[in-house]
Amino acid sequence: MAANLNSEKILAQYLLGQLPEEQQVEIEDRAFQDKEYLASITSVENDLIDEYVRGEMTAEVRRQFEQRFLASADRRKRVEFAKALTQVTSEYVVAEKRVVAPRTASWRDSLEAFFQSLNPVAKFAMVAVVLLILAGGAWLVTETFRLRNRLTTMQAENQQRQNLQQQMELERRRNEELTARLNQEKQQREQSEESLRQLSETPNANTPAPRPVVASLTLLPGLSRGGGDKPSLTLAPDARLVRLQIGIDPEEQYKAFAVELRSVAGRQVWTRENLAARNRGGARSITLTLPATALKPGEYELKLSGVSEGGSAEDVGFYYFNLKK
Repeated sequence: MAANLNSEKILAQYLLGQLPEEQQVEIEDRAFQDKEYLASITSVENDLIDEYVRGEMTAEVRRQFEQRFLASADRRKRVEFAKALTQVTSEYVVAEKRVVAPRTASWRDSLEAFFQSLNPVAKFAMVAVVLLILAGGAWLVTETFRLRNRLTTMQAENQQRQNLQQQMELERRRNEELTARLNQEKQQREQSEESLRQLSETPNANTPAPRPVVASLTLLPGLSRGGGDKPSLTLAPDARLVRLQIGIDPEEQYKAFAVELRSVAGRQVWTRENLAARNRGGARSITLTLPATALKPGEYELKLSGVSEGGSAEDVGFYYFNLKK
C-alpha cells in the first residue's frame, strides 16, 4: 500500500532520513510545487524541534535527529532559538518585606512625654502631618512597585517582539534557501534522468543498447590551486557520464561526506550529500558520478566536507582539475 505523504509521521520520517530515496524524491518534488505542502513540512519541523528541546524524544530518534536534522547550520540556529525561548516562559517578582524593629521602651516613653507636653492644636496638627506622611509614603511605595512591574512587562514584551521578528526573518531566509535548494536538486535530477533516458534509448528493438561511455578521473588530496600539474580530463564526443574518484587523507575518519563542485568563476555545478567512503586497497575514496552535459571546458574546484557526529560540516580538502573536450 502506498504511503500517505500527507501524514505527519511520514513527514517526520522524511526529515529524520528514515524513508527510502524514492519517497524522499517524491516528497521534495511535491514540496517544490505545492506551497501548502511545504508549509506542512515546516510545521512538522517545528514539532520535532519542540520535542527535541523538551527532551520528549526517544534515544534512537534523538540520535537520528542530531545526525540528520542538525546537519544544517540554519536548523541548528532554530534549535538554539527554541531553547532560549523556553527559558523565558514566566516572570517572578519577589517583594522584600522590611520588618521594623520594635523601638525600645525608653524611646517610646520619650516620644509619649513629648506628645503629652503639646497643646491640643499642636497635637491635632502633628497627627494630621503624620497621617499625611503615612498616606503619601504608602502611595509612593505602591506606585513605585506598579511602575517597576510595568517596566519589567514592557521590557519582556519588547524582547519577545524582537525575538519574533528575528525568528520571522530566519524563517523567511530558510524558506528561500529551501526553495532554491529544491529547485537546484530538481534540476540536477532532471539532468540525470534525461541522461539516463538518452542512454536507455535504442535505434531499434533488435539492436542491444550500447553501454554508456564513462570518462573517469582520479583526484588525490594535497594538490593546491596554484600547483603546476593539475590533473586533466578529456571528454570524448560520445561521453555520457563523468566519474570522479576522490581520494581521502587517511587521517580523516568521517563516516559521511558532502561534495560541492564549482567552476573557476565560482558557479556551482553539482552538489551531493551523505556520501560514504569506500576502502580500496587500504585507501579510502569517494566516487562521484554526474552527467557529462553538466560540465563545460575549463578549470574546476571540488570541495570535500566531512560531517561530524554532531551533524556539523567541516572542510576536509579542496581538489582542482582541468576539463577538455
